[in-house]
Amino acid sequence: MGEEEATRDLKVMLGDPRTALRAMSGPLIISFLVVQINSFADTSWCSLLGLDPSSAVSTISPVYWIVSGIGTGIGVGAATSIARRLGRRDKATADALVVQTMAVSVIISLAVTPVLYLLLDPSISMMGADDVRGLCRAYIDPIVICTLPMVLNGVVSGILRAEGAAKRSTVMLLVSAVLNIVLDPILMFWLDMGLAGAGWATSIATIASTAVGLWWYARGSMYLSMSFRGFRVRLDLMKEVLFVGVPRATESFLISFMSMVQRIFVIACGGTVGAALYNIPWRFVSLAEVVSQAVGAALIPIASAALGQGNIEKAREANRYSIRITMILMVAIAAVLFVFADYAIIPFTLSESMAELRPQFAHVLRIYAVLIPFFGLVDIGSSILQSLRLAQMSMVCSFIRNLIIIAFLFFACRVSMDAIFYSLLVAEIIGGAMMVWLAKREFDRHAASEGFADGGTTP
Repeated sequence: MGEEEATRDLKVMLGDPRTALRAMSGPLIISFLVVQINSFADTSWCSLLGLDPSSAVSTISPVYWIVSGIGTGIGVGAATSIARRLGRRDKATADALVVQTMAVSVIISLAVTPVLYLLLDPSISMMGADDVRGLCRAYIDPIVICTLPMVLNGVVSGILRAEGAAKRSTVMLLVSAVLNIVLDPILMFWLDMGLAGAGWATSIATIASTAVGLWWYARGSMYLSMSFRGFRVRLDLMKEVLFVGVPRATESFLISFMSMVQRIFVIACGGTVGAALYNIPWRFVSLAEVVSQAVGAALIPIASAALGQGNIEKAREANRYSIRITMILMVAIAAVLFVFADYAIIPFTLSESMAELRPQFAHVLRIYAVLIPFFGLVDIGSSILQSLRLAQMSMVCSFIRNLIIIAFLFFACRVSMDAIFYSLLVAEIIGGAMMVWLAKREFDRHAASEGFADGGTTP
């Protein structure tokens, strides 16, 4: 893509919000879908190794989401700040924000890597997963070692979306997903590396994906520039990115950490089998969440640019439309999963030890299907708050939502695994309603402060 096409992407982002959302979220849905298919393939390959390896991957996966969440958080902070500057036609500052974002990402990654590595064993013990410690470490060690490219992957994707280059961001994700799908069986079975092969496949694929994104900027084929010539630290711009980026990354960390805490109650109630029942059907929630994540990722730069232009009504229309298309698509996905749960769960129950649990997995999947639309509201509400530069509020709301889940699980684990599943359902319904209500309230406050009346019943 040349500079002319890059400029065209920017014009789309700054134009009609509905057109921009369709143009940007469409490619992102496809790319996120491929990533989830890759995750499904990963889980399916691991299930061939048996129940313990599957449980180990499910148990330690929050650490992976912590690592990727750092990059995603900084990327969101960059997207918000850069898109606002582009909305004001201030390309020089937008270019400077790109460079400062990359610099702060490297610093944070290098600082976080040894800390994460030292905390792995205590985290596994905290979750009560000592019986699969070796399997957990085999999978997660390569990922923690490659924290820097993992973080930069999310950051570069965020910068691409900030200038409206959703297709380029999609290509990055596709490179990672396809390469991972190819490498998994080669490393896990042909080279007999087991779970370590799965971890290295993820790491190598992410490194390749990150290299592709950096190469585009090195070629100068994007609208924004990533030149370090004459580089000097600008704390004001770093703070601007981190003002949204740190709360967003902290939100991802809290969600992942709370997931670890949830696993304590799940394992205490149902053991290794309970952990598998709790975690593996959640893959389908993550699959459905592709819609809300993609729409939310597109919404942040579109709404931020509209606010940068001083066009409150354009931002309001973007928010409304994002909620509408998210709910329509996620309700449809939830209905399909509910009806075809028995068939959907088959790829994760291929080994003999997993096959006997197939009816229980289908039962859990049907419960999870009901919460899917409400889970989507969490993502869209969070994106609206981030576009308003209220990432701290989104973080607090997510923290409260996860505290509610943990409180419910604390009591439910004394009853049964079914009580745990239904408690999670109720908590997510509460969380989704709370997040979208908060987003509407804060947007209306912002509109009022800018001299606009409340133009509707939704943000």
